[in-house]
Amino acid sequence: MKKKITFVLTFLLFSSTFFSQECSFLNSQNGFRNIKLGENIKNYPEFELKNDNNLELFKLSFNSETDYVYVGNENDEISSTKILFIYLNVKDKKIERIHIVTQKVEGLYYILKNAYGETSTEYGKKWIWRTENIECSIEGDDNNIPGYHIIYNYLSEDRKILNERKTKRSKEAQAEL
Repeated sequence: MKKKITFVLTFLLFSSTFFSQECSFLNSQNGFRNIKLGENIKNYPEFELKNDNNLELFKLSFNSETDYVYVGNENDEISSTKILFIYLNVKDKKIERIHIVTQKVEGLYYILKNAYGETSTEYGKKWIWRTENIECSIEGDDNNIPGYHIIYNYLSEDRKILNERKTKRSKEAQAEL
């Protein structure tokens, strides 16, 4: 019996260490490529403020809560997947959310999985990687804009508190074993 408990605890320790090492890359990246969460929007002149003057950009971001839009060029890709648009949500001139829309090409999920490790949560066609401060998700969208949506967010204080409670319950349950 002691061997089983020792094995389970060792497995949990190593798997959580492995997971945290992979997710440390998500924390160190702090965004997508050279676009960093928390940075000033002025550092990214290629993004245009959403407004009525540019009808094309306004239409692209009409249904989103985005503030800034970037329409990719032919060379913007993740592996061989074309990036169609990148949206930024900004508060007090600081980037809070990065939303990347790509073509729908199989294998994009596996690039994120290889980079960030196992997902923290999965909901149907949505996969989420989460650290203490940052969340990255990818989901398919067959509705308005076909393609994949990759979103990088800072976690809100409320979500951090919920995650802490979940971790506490998990540790209490592990102690019972």
